[in-house]
Amino acid sequence: MKQKYTELISSLGEKRIKLNEPLSTHTYIKIGGPADLFFEASNLKELKLAVTTAQEVNLPYVVLGGGSNILLSDKGYRGLVIKNKADGIKIEKKGKVKAKNLIVDKAGVYAESGVLTNLLVRRTIAEELAGLEYFLGIPGTIGGAIYNNSHFKKQQISDLVSEVVVLDKQGVEKTYTKDQMQFSYDYSILQQTHEVILSVTFLLKKANSPKLWLKAEEFAKYRTATQPLNYPSSGCIFKNIKILNANSPLKKVESISAGYLIEKAGLKGISVGKAEVSSKHANFIINTGGATAKDVLDLIALVKRQVKKKFNYNLEAEIFQIGEF
Repeated sequence: MKQKYTELISSLGEKRIKLNEPLSTHTYIKIGGPADLFFEASNLKELKLAVTTAQEVNLPYVVLGGGSNILLSDKGYRGLVIKNKADGIKIEKKGKVKAKNLIVDKAGVYAESGVLTNLLVRRTIAEELAGLEYFLGIPGTIGGAIYNNSHFKKQQISDLVSEVVVLDKQGVEKTYTKDQMQFSYDYSILQQTHEVILSVTFLLKKANSPKLWLKAEEFAKYRTATQPLNYPSSGCIFKNIKILNANSPLKKVESISAGYLIEKAGLKGISVGKAEVSSKHANFIINTGGATAKDVLDLIALVKRQVKKKFNYNLEAEIFQIGEF
């Protein structure tokens, strides 16, 4: 491993690599031990270089965006952690030319994977483009949002996707169409292939900007009112339960809120160490100050046992574990 570290540092530059970087400073929940090697990719070229270099020397690597929806080990990460700051945005407006002026009716929006979701939402609203306003207030980057297929109410971010460009395990760029991404609830095919997202292109429609702002601000206020945003967390911990309603004429798949089950099990406010089930939203585990990954995992296990015992439902974690557990 030492030889691999030496080769990677030589390729990426000794001044660009941080040793034993605490990962708790790079996650929303403020948990995570040290990364052996840490590299901040400031653009797409550097992101590709870091990934392909790690692949060439056969070194474990992981790409971090905003650090939401994940739990990093207390022991840290043995290998290279790449902080993705590639944040280019391009907007190609489309429509009809009338009296030498372009009458816009839609636009292709290209965003590199390190773009903060909030930034892209604000940019598209300012450009009078509709669709992403649902995601104002969502933490993290567009890469993470695509990887997890972020959603709010009935809107999934995948509904707006045209194509996704990734870097595969051999360091080759490839393009997925929306259908090829196999999007579903909290899922994309990348959770199986573990390819690195480079960019995503959305197809958005023209709309009235003031009305979009009103909708976006309404959604953001809803999150503030219902979620414990004053504490570090990883967002929702568990996936909602999907069940087939056999009594429905169409045999519809319906959803049961994980937060509802946790609350009805009487688990709001329960804690392990410094990790606590939020009293504001039962599907959030918050870091009340100094929580460890072990605290969070032990609390997750406790919640799962109690919900299974009371309702006979098996909760499935929505967050991803990274590092040595």
